[in-house]
Amino acid sequence: MPLPVSQSNVFAVSVADRGLWRQKKLLEAFLGGPVVRDFAPLRAKNAVRIGWGRKASGLRAERIGMRAGQAVWRLEDGFLRSWNLGHVDPPLSLVVDDVGIYYDCHRPSRLERLLSSPLAPEQSAQAVEIIRAWRNSRVSKYNFQPDYAGSLPENFVLVVDQTLNDHSIRFGAGDGSSFERMLKSAIRDYPGHTILVKTHPDVMAGRKAGYFDADVAKISPRVRLFAEAVHPARLIAEADAIYTVTSQLGFEALLWGKPVHTFGMPFYAGWGLTEDDQSPPTRRGRATLEALAHSALIEYPLYCTPSGEPTTFWETVHRLSRQSPA
Repeated sequence: MPLPVSQSNVFAVSVADRGLWRQKKLLEAFLGGPVVRDFAPLRAKNAVRIGWGRKASGLRAERIGMRAGQAVWRLEDGFLRSWNLGHVDPPLSLVVDDVGIYYDCHRPSRLERLLSSPLAPEQSAQAVEIIRAWRNSRVSKYNFQPDYAGSLPENFVLVVDQTLNDHSIRFGAGDGSSFERMLKSAIRDYPGHTILVKTHPDVMAGRKAGYFDADVAKISPRVRLFAEAVHPARLIAEADAIYTVTSQLGFEALLWGKPVHTFGMPFYAGWGLTEDDQSPPTRRGRATLEALAHSALIEYPLYCTPSGEPTTFWETVHRLSRQSPA
């Protein structure tokens, strides 16, 4: 189900979206067409309005698109993003959504529609290879951190913290109380396990705050705050289960074949693949792990090399592989 393309392949950015405009060359590389400023008196004709998800630029693109009767595409980082964090490295993948955006469970998205469509046999076979490549390459959204070299508890579950007031929480039907319920559930569900509470990379980098701090260890002697600046692959691979509100690590854990418990409504929840604290939107039905992997990593995103050349998931996963870092 390819994205609809405007007749002129022109993409318009509001004059107020200076940050988006500064990424003009990067956006043109991903979208394959010129990005222009959208001046009201000289509004570009047959142009697609673009903006960033549910942030100001995305909401502004929706308002302009509605008034002008033009298509709107919402952009976000892809799930296989880059080697380093977003403030250091540009994305190597970008999701483009003409319906909604994947982390907003209150509205449909292109990813939901992709997941609702059955895979052809060749796509199912490809999805098996996608999952194998993800595990073998030990990739994640960000890939710059070293693997954890220390000892881990023999039996543990991973509870994933997130950055305070992240859009994926707000639009994924979560809030602060979701994190409280999540931790209590992990403690109750796994009475013989250590509960590792993993801090978010942006929190460890000092850029943002999270929902848990060092005091979380006072809740139970089995709770341990894990604030090591490490790559998550080993933690996921050795955990017995993953608890999350809306973090992408829940999606990654599914690719690793792990039980995943959600306390918001992220894009991978509500399809019968996770244990969910909330009821899913009625739009969501049943989906396979293969459909999730193929939709989220092949059909939904676009990929580019660091030099701005279109590329594929396969080349990107190799570039970011833990065995052959970029």
